[in-house]
Amino acid sequence: MKQYSPGDQIGGEFTVQGVYGGEAKSGMGVVYLVQSRETPGPVILKTCQQPLGSDAKKQFISEAHAWINAGVHANIVQAYWVREIANQLFVCAEYIRPDEDGRNTLTHFIEVGTLRIEIILLWASQFCYGMAYARSRGVVAHRDIKPDNLMIDTTGTLKVTDFGLAKSINPDFVAEKKGWWQFGKQEQQETVSSTKTGSVMGTLPYMAPEQFLDAKSVDCRADIYSFGIILFQMLTGNQYPYKIDQTSTDVGAEFFRAHTTERPTQLKSPLMRVISKCLEKKPDNRYSGYDSLLSDIRAIAKKNNIKLPPVQQVAKEDEELYAKAQSYVALGDKDRALSAINEYVAKYRENYCGWTEKGRIHYEKGEFAKGIDATKNSIAINPYNTHAWNNLGILLKHTEAPQTKVIEAFNSALLFDPYNVVAMANLIEPLLIENMTDEATIVASKALQLRPNKPSIVDNAEALLTNLMEKQEFQNADQLLAKWTSALPQDANAWHNLGLVSVAQKNIDKAIESFKHVQELMPDDDFSVEQLAKLYFEKKKAPECLECCNTLLERKHKMDLAVSLKARILNYIGGYNRALEFLNPYIKNNSGNDALLVVRSEVHEYRDNFKAAIQDLRRARSILAKKNGTEVADNLHFIDQKMDMIMSNESKG
Repeated sequence: MKQYSPGDQIGGEFTVQGVYGGEAKSGMGVVYLVQSRETPGPVILKTCQQPLGSDAKKQFISEAHAWINAGVHANIVQAYWVREIANQLFVCAEYIRPDEDGRNTLTHFIEVGTLRIEIILLWASQFCYGMAYARSRGVVAHRDIKPDNLMIDTTGTLKVTDFGLAKSINPDFVAEKKGWWQFGKQEQQETVSSTKTGSVMGTLPYMAPEQFLDAKSVDCRADIYSFGIILFQMLTGNQYPYKIDQTSTDVGAEFFRAHTTERPTQLKSPLMRVISKCLEKKPDNRYSGYDSLLSDIRAIAKKNNIKLPPVQQVAKEDEELYAKAQSYVALGDKDRALSAINEYVAKYRENYCGWTEKGRIHYEKGEFAKGIDATKNSIAINPYNTHAWNNLGILLKHTEAPQTKVIEAFNSALLFDPYNVVAMANLIEPLLIENMTDEATIVASKALQLRPNKPSIVDNAEALLTNLMEKQEFQNADQLLAKWTSALPQDANAWHNLGLVSVAQKNIDKAIESFKHVQELMPDDDFSVEQLAKLYFEKKKAPECLECCNTLLERKHKMDLAVSLKARILNYIGGYNRALEFLNPYIKNNSGNDALLVVRSEVHEYRDNFKAAIQDLRRARSILAKKNGTEVADNLHFIDQKMDMIMSNESKG
């Protein structure tokens, strides 16, 4: 089937803004983010990569209608229509906008680490809300519950997507198997089996045992099994509950073996009993439906003093009202956006999403006090909404609220989402204002590791580094730059700064390695060569120092430094005459250069030629005496001390 690219038109009506999946990137599906003249905001168009036969087309349409008929629910991604455009079938669905960290699926959250139990229970309850509603609308089974099909919107709400589409793929088409399915990566292989083609539907790591045998006959208990695996992943940071032989050449058979014979790894968690029941091999031994699963989730929440927001059922026209508010904000019409969201929250006062959006709109209007009130309403309903806590911190920053309150809001955002890089970036500034540089260093270091290319992270890290250097807090600066260079090994400026910090800490070896990195990345950088020349001299690495000095001389950069270091090195390695032959022409051509005369005096002194050493020092003193300034006085004092010491050594000799 035709593969579209950003900028292309689909059917002359939809302009492609983004492409997800497609050839060599996903199994059979491809997703287009499109903008239509008919809709205020973007929508999603889902289709197949391969041509469908007549029976498969009918099935695609039938299953798409099942998704559409699932209706409007806060925990379901809404499907609008199914249509053939340019000889290709498309399902149009709601677009779940990523948050500022680019996250909009559960996969994005579990692949970086474990989730707090409050968030797991929140999303588990929302999964049950959405699936129970879909079941009440006639959806027997989803058949492809996996992290990629559980969307997380910008209010931290879970929404189930892709109802029925796992069943609508042409059973005569089998996805090409490209090696072993590496768990933890996004190389999801859909519906692959060499022995059960046509009856196996789903994604292998999440399929219930009975789904391998006859997926067309499974019910909600197969989806509950899949969700049990997801619960395990949320608790463990994307670990898999079964041991998989990664050397197996038959991926389907290996997963079938694991799902049908292995028991899940046991975890020390109040959720383990729920996971074990979800993962029972026989469907009759699992939860019979979402109400019973939800009952156990609520019991765990109650026992752990965790508040779960109530289920939200919003009328279709009111969901459109919420969408209009978001669209008006995007269009810059803040007054109409506020009018729409006010109407929405008036009807659904217990809907935290509406209050979060209202707070955001007030912020856009510069009405910070009203924004704070609305955001606090959202948090009162759902205290685990990391986005609301982050918004509260931003709003408080624009008022006269104490910085401690601002810090508390951003820390709360990070408590419930330790990988919220936006909150980390926002937290750095108030920490610096409160002079909490240790805490700021920890936050910035973690943010750099997670999202090193995010401009706000780099900007705030640079501000922090400047602060640390001004205060000479070199240990914190070193910690920050170690993470920085690890995350961005091609950042020459970071290596440059690490070199300077290492010099300040007298860690010569680390400084040398840092400036060598600068040279590798910026071969024409003179400053790094200058620093390396001095560092190699200090470490008595003569060949390396000479090479740097010759480079500086060729580039005519820091000539005095290069000449003095090279002369000393030549003298130290046994070339007294070579040192003088090299140094004398520079002194002759720079008769007023007292520094070079001091260098030559050191060359003479090193070879016990005390008379010549004193003569050069006297000439240098005579030149200096004609100059003014504090530095001149210090240099004169140095020369006087040096002459006294040489004359003392001469008398002893």
